[in-house]
Amino acid sequence: MQRINLKKNLIKVLLVLLTALLVVNCILTFLNGDTIVENNALRQQTDQIKQSTERIIADIVHGADLAVRGYGLTKNDKLSEPLRISSIYKDSVFLGLERQFVAQRYDTSSLYEMKAAVEDYLLFSNEMIEMARQDSMKRFISILNEDRGFDLWKKYMAFREPLFSYEDTLNKEAEDRYLAAVGDNRLIVLVLLIVGVPTMIYIITRLGRDEKQLAALLHNLDQQNRQYIFDSGSPLDANDIDHVIEHSIQNFRKANTFISSISAGSYAVEWESLDDTNHSLNQSNLAGNLIKMRDHLNHSKLVNEKREWSVSGLAKLLTLIQNQRDIKELGNSVVKYIVKYTRSNQACLFAVPVEQNMDDEYLSLVSCYAWSRNRYINMTITKREGLVGQCWYEREPILLTHVPEDYVQISSGLGDALPRCVYIAPIKMNNVVYGVLELASFNRFEEFELEFINKACESIAACIFAVRMTEKSDLLLSQYTSQIESLKSQLHAASVLA
Repeated sequence: MQRINLKKNLIKVLLVLLTALLVVNCILTFLNGDTIVENNALRQQTDQIKQSTERIIADIVHGADLAVRGYGLTKNDKLSEPLRISSIYKDSVFLGLERQFVAQRYDTSSLYEMKAAVEDYLLFSNEMIEMARQDSMKRFISILNEDRGFDLWKKYMAFREPLFSYEDTLNKEAEDRYLAAVGDNRLIVLVLLIVGVPTMIYIITRLGRDEKQLAALLHNLDQQNRQYIFDSGSPLDANDIDHVIEHSIQNFRKANTFISSISAGSYAVEWESLDDTNHSLNQSNLAGNLIKMRDHLNHSKLVNEKREWSVSGLAKLLTLIQNQRDIKELGNSVVKYIVKYTRSNQACLFAVPVEQNMDDEYLSLVSCYAWSRNRYINMTITKREGLVGQCWYEREPILLTHVPEDYVQISSGLGDALPRCVYIAPIKMNNVVYGVLELASFNRFEEFELEFINKACESIAACIFAVRMTEKSDLLLSQYTSQIESLKSQLHAASVLA
């Protein structure tokens, strides 16, 4: 971890250093630009000063000399024109030099002296032309031989040499500043190359390695997401970080929605995007386990509902039959209740007659519900007679899911139809059969309904047993009373005879 942090800090330091070097390079480039501009401006200024200084001799003085000699030889006024032009041009030249001297902070006194000398020479040239115009040629030639221009030349050179030396010094200083700035800039560029190239190579290499690590991480995230949360079965671009992360978030949202629905008791909820094509891929991950948990909870809920249905039905049945004293009323109440509670369509209850022993060979019809009595026209069934008799004999229930067409039909105002299911259960207690209950329904009985019917038959058997005992007691009491009355009559008759 420390090594990773060290590498990250090193990259940060190198990037900061590169940024600082780039900023310095930009500043130096900007300053160098100013230096170049200043250097070019100074060079142009020095060139202009030198050119203007050269024009003092080349244009002004030489123009005056040309006018004097030309007019002196030809007396042609046109040849004196250069003197007039030089006089006019002189002011602009010296005015420009004065401004440039002030800008460079150069001593202007030498300029004023040079200007005065040039003005004197121009005045002298005008006098020479006047002499020639007045035909004073001897004096003209005599003054011309004095060569006053040479004196002006010496003054000019005394003015020119320190000025040009000063201008060259300014150019040299500007050039040195420019070269120094360029040198600094080159040094910064060199440092940038020395530091920047390895840094960029390292960063590019690191970015490439990080990109590969990120791709591996995204691929692993996608695989873990499929393995532990949900696998849609559809391919996913593992290099698309937004897609991979969004897919993971969607799976967590699906899990949250699924769990919230289950917590609210909604066991019909389905995992979004889970279908037959990817069901086999999601057997052991979160989606598959949540589906199994949902099914288990739903199964437990159904089992509890069935148990509650059975317990509640038995409790209501016990309440209904606990005070029954007549087998006929008991049968009617029981048959009607069980048909409605089990959503059956027909029912019959057979019981061993009270006046018969339990070993007698027939059952009598006690009660029926929506059943044609023509089917049991004799109202009695012996052991092994039909399915009811067979159930009585075997003491085990019989379930028919394929009912023969001639067995029974359920009738209504719209016609007759075969039931889909017939259930015949013995009404027994302690392995003693007290009767048989037969139910017919358009719907198949489920296992919990059959268990309820069997337990209900046990309760009915207990009630029939109690009713039988009560009726037998009443019968014995009646027989005993009759015998007492008969005995009393016999005793009374004997006493009369005596």
